[in-house]
Amino acid sequence: MPKTIRHDAHKEHPLLLGDFGRSSDAHGAFTCDGCGCPGAGPRYRCDACDFDLHELCATPPGTASFFFHGQHPLALELAVDDRDPARRCDICNTDIRGMHYRCRPCGFDVHPVCSQLPGAAVSPLHPEHLVMLSVDGPEECARCGADCVWRYRCGVCGFNLHPKCLLGTDQTPLNIPKSN
Repeated sequence: MPKTIRHDAHKEHPLLLGDFGRSSDAHGAFTCDGCGCPGAGPRYRCDACDFDLHELCATPPGTASFFFHGQHPLALELAVDDRDPARRCDICNTDIRGMHYRCRPCGFDVHPVCSQLPGAAVSPLHPEHLVMLSVDGPEECARCGADCVWRYRCGVCGFNLHPKCLLGTDQTPLNIPKSN
């Protein structure tokens, strides 16, 4: 990734890639000005304007694929259509407030970073077994208690977690490390 970029969403100044954690925020948390989702750690930033982009949101491909939605390519949309203000990410079930990927034939929407979720992960809330990303009828999330349709599920124990609850913190799926 280049260390400095120019971006159409912020034409005033170049954006610098770095990990801009602050003493007031030990984890370097920020809200991405591209997709509107929380993030942490390295990102492209303009200090003068307090403007941040996830690395993926700074250089997104025009199309993406998601292993759970292989029937159509997902097209990058830079903003939410004002005529459709209630759009939500089909993976993390939070509002889409900026750039996202959309399957026009199916109406499937996903944040750029949610499209990068791993198929399997380990959670500090359930370290005994690997949990797998799955979709099925509603079941209770072990962390927040709400029903989840998209979830990380332990096939051994039947333990379920929303993608946004996976880490056992208030972080979003945007901060789940990708599996190698």
